[in-house]
Amino acid sequence: NILNGGTVRNSAITAMIIKNYNSLECENETKPDATLVRNGSTNTDIKVTLNGAAAIIDFCIKNKIPLRGHALVWHSQTPQWFFKDNFQNGGNWVNSSTMDQRLESYIKNLFALYQSQYPSLNLYAYDVCNEVVSDDANRTANNGGARLPGYGNGASPWVQVYGSNAFVEKAFTFARKYAPKTCKLFYNDYNEYWDHKRDCIYNMCKNLYQKGILDGVGMQSHINSDVNGFSGLQAFKTAMQK
Repeated sequence: NILNGGTVRNSAITAMIIKNYNSLECENETKPDATLVRNGSTNTDIKVTLNGAAAIIDFCIKNKIPLRGHALVWHSQTPQWFFKDNFQNGGNWVNSSTMDQRLESYIKNLFALYQSQYPSLNLYAYDVCNEVVSDDANRTANNGGARLPGYGNGASPWVQVYGSNAFVEKAFTFARKYAPKTCKLFYNDYNEYWDHKRDCIYNMCKNLYQKGILDGVGMQSHINSDVNGFSGLQAFKTAMQK
């Protein structure tokens, strides 16, 4: 289940969580716009914070509930300055080698912050990359599933910088290097039962899995109760088995 800054202070909700759930995720508090700090950041030292998630992490530790982190790399809810020269929204896009430095520093520093501030937290899983595969069948057929480049309206600043989904393997490589050894690394997406998107996710994740840098796939599913519909049970079962 999830908690956010408000629900973590709701005693009825937290009592229900303690009774029924053995895993928690922050709704928004560990997404990039909540953890990245522009002030003081350099290309090789990206500043980060977990202040927004503090109450939720404290709740997890107190009640011995493991936390799943969500998410490191996402086209949405990531500040534009992170991809721009001099960390300015109106600046030019940085090149891929500069972004490599920023990506590694961000992941390294965030995992280090978990360890230094919350050494007793059971950070058992992390969604490293989130929703990087397009819903467009033309993109999954011809562009490796990469979203359109850009910022906002579903476009990806990651693709804008890298020209492809090449950043995905880099992110998983850095996460494997810096995450706790007991932390499982996941790719997460929605509409993962849609045949063309399903197969694109499968091919990408199989490659990452075979390289030893991915442990599983998160299926962010919205499932209808019918059997044979677009998001019905059969389509979901096929995707899950694949």
